Amino acid sequence: MAGVTAPAGLFAADYHTHSNISFDGHDDIPAMLRAAQAAGLREIAVTDHCDMGKPFDAGGHRAASLEARAMMETGGVRLVYGIELGEATHDPERALAITRDHPYDFVLGSYHQFKGERDFYYMTYDSAEDCHALIGRYLDDLLELIDLGCFDVLGHLTYPLRYIHRVPALSGVSFAAHPEKTQAVLRALIEAGKGIELNVSGLWRKDGQAMPDLELLKLYRSLGGEIVTAGSDAHAAADVGRGLTEGYAMLREAGFRHVAAYQERKVRFERLD
Repeated sequence: MAGVTAPAGLFAADYHTHSNISFDGHDDIPAMLRAAQAAGLREIAVTDHCDMGKPFDAGGHRAASLEARAMMETGGVRLVYGIELGEATHDPERALAITRDHPYDFVLGSYHQFKGERDFYYMTYDSAEDCHALIGRYLDDLLELIDLGCFDVLGHLTYPLRYIHRVPALSGVSFAAHPEKTQAVLRALIEAGKGIELNVSGLWRKDGQAMPDLELLKLYRSLGGEIVTAGSDAHAAADVGRGLTEGYAMLREAGFRHVAAYQERKVRFERLD
């Protein structure tokens, strides 16, 4: 945890982390909580992957979360019982049942792949034209996800760019080329009472970019968006809270004065300054 500390004097919460219950996580929930405490965080949401088309032991996840919460009752950090619900529109019935039948505090909605296709991580990106077609399709699918409505905050909105921009010749590809669809997604989120996540993983990983970027954050705010969480996307205890200081500075620059927090799927706002 060396070098990972909460922004001084502020409410600080990491709302996107993964324990070893996730297929790509490394440490158990108590370790994640201890890391959050060491970093001076007030809250941590352990949002393990619950992807449609893949098994997820919701009962086991609940038991592990409750056990960890009991262990840390006096630890000064609150465990937000959450999940990252991936691709809910690929199996709406299952997605709605999971969120209905389990008392989550927070559901982070995400979209990593088109139905029947591989994660954007594994795709090949050959031309700007193909990438813009992919982004248009991605935004269309996000509108369907918002319409389904079984999440609280939309995670890493510009997720495909993380991989598109690994091709140097495609570094200029952006959502700015899709203003109407991008605004439609942001307006739909606002009208549905949903928020967006500032995923700061790119600020401390080699990607070098937050998801979304500052300009998209400003656009969301200008349209009346108020609900925003920040998350490190840590998959190991050592990374809990990383990037939050820089992320909160981005939010303030974009015009936000509060960050969202959740309990029993209800939002409250904590001051950023």
